[in-house]
Amino acid sequence: MGFTTGFPFKKLGGMTLTYSILYMSLYVHRTNRHAQRTLLRQQATLLNSAVDPLPPLPDPPAYEVRKAGLVEELKDRWNSEVETIVRNLQTTDWAAKRAQWEDTAAAAWTKIRSSQAAQQLETRAKDTATEVERNVSQLVSEGKAAAKDAKDKVVQSGEQASEKAKRATREPRLLELK
Repeated sequence: MGFTTGFPFKKLGGMTLTYSILYMSLYVHRTNRHAQRTLLRQQATLLNSAVDPLPPLPDPPAYEVRKAGLVEELKDRWNSEVETIVRNLQTTDWAAKRAQWEDTAAAAWTKIRSSQAAQQLETRAKDTATEVERNVSQLVSEGKAAAKDAKDKVVQSGEQASEKAKRATREPRLLELK
């Protein structure tokens, strides 16, 4: 064993243990003496108060009340307003609020639908829709007729073209006129 791991560290450990025991015993002794002193003072005051009246308590010291500056006042107001808003947000029953808003919106919607102007607007919209439907059906029927006419013309022109093609491919006969 070397010098650094042997003798000095054993002595250091022993000294540490001795000093800690000494410190703890002095601490306990001082605490007991303090408690005894407090008890003796209370007993002396109690015995002396039976013969002599207790002296009056001293007046509390006068504290100077300073008014906070404008910046501090504004900060306090701001903080109290933020605190109030957050508290209101946390304590609000949002499901009840949603139900209340839905009821209000439904009542407003039924009031709008039942009003005379809304009914007139609805009848105008229905009339316009039926008129548009009639116009569209008329245009469709006209378109069908025009398509049929165009088809007939295309068929006729196709037939004529096929006849011309037939005539062009066969040899002319003697009695045919051109």
